[in-house]
Amino acid sequence: MAGLAITITGIDSSGNLILSDGGMTTANPGDTITWIVNGNSGVASITGIIDNSINDLFNPDPVPFSSASWQGTINTIKYAKERTETYTINYLKIGDSKIHRCDPEIRVKP
Repeated sequence: MAGLAITITGIDSSGNLILSDGGMTTANPGDTITWIVNGNSGVASITGIIDNSINDLFNPDPVPFSSASWQGTINTIKYAKERTETYTINYLKIGDSKIHRCDPEIRVKP
C-alpha cells in the first residue's frame, strides 16, 4: 500500500483543474491518495470528492485532511483485470462562491 499525492497546480482556460498526474492516477488496491491544493493554483478549497464508479472505488470515502487537502483510500477489493474509474473533485475558485467540478480518472491495477 502506497501513499500517492495529487497536487492541484492550477485551473485551465476551460475551468478544469490542472493536476500533477495529468488527470489520470494509477493506483493499487489499498493505496491512500492525498489531493493537495497548491497555494498559487487559483483554487480556494476542495468542497468534495465524489465517487462516480459503479463499484465502490474508495473505502473509506475521501474526507478533508487539512484546510488545503483531502485524503481517501482505494478499496482493497482486487479485481481480475485493471479498471479505470471516474471521480469528481468539487472546488471553489478564489473569489468565487460557485462550486466548480473536474472529473479525473483513477486506473486501479488488479
